[in-house]
Amino acid sequence: MKTTNNSNIDNNNNNNNKRNNNYEGPMSNTKKRLPLFSLFLGEKKFLINTDFQIQFIASLLLISIVSMSIIYLANDYFFHTYMQKGQLLNLPPDHPYFLMIHEQKRFMTKVFIAVALSISSVAIVWGLFYSHKIAGPLYRLQKYFTDAAALNTELRSKIYFRDNDFFQEVPDSINRYIDSVNDKNQSTDQEKVA
Repeated sequence: MKTTNNSNIDNNNNNNNKRNNNYEGPMSNTKKRLPLFSLFLGEKKFLINTDFQIQFIASLLLISIVSMSIIYLANDYFFHTYMQKGQLLNLPPDHPYFLMIHEQKRFMTKVFIAVALSISSVAIVWGLFYSHKIAGPLYRLQKYFTDAAALNTELRSKIYFRDNDFFQEVPDSINRYIDSVNDKNQSTDQEKVA
């Protein structure tokens, strides 16, 4: 009885170690890098479910573009209003007032372009990493059940997601189900033997 409990404890410790090491298979002992470095070094495939991830990134980019367009139009309206006030005062076109407004408008346009490009870049990179945390677990789950169906085997091995992935409760539920089915099968086998 003690040896069975010890083997169960060892199995649980091994499972916890696999989970804590992000259980990436044979490559789990490699040095971990920041995701951005992994992206640039090509160490990791970030586009797992291309259709979903491209749509996710495109929607973030669309939100960024719409937001920045509204800000640009508000900025343009602001300068246009001041130009009209100068014209109402009958100021000549080469008056320093108009020159200052044109200079400020050019400066703000440059700032706007720099900020828009920065926000769009951040939206793309952030969308890629964020969608990867969603697509990765779903891909792993799909592969797990597809492999089990292809081999026509019972679900005996447990499934794990990486620690930083979403939906951590899903493998826990599946693993509890697998344990309950295995326990039920063992008790049925023991009844048949007896």
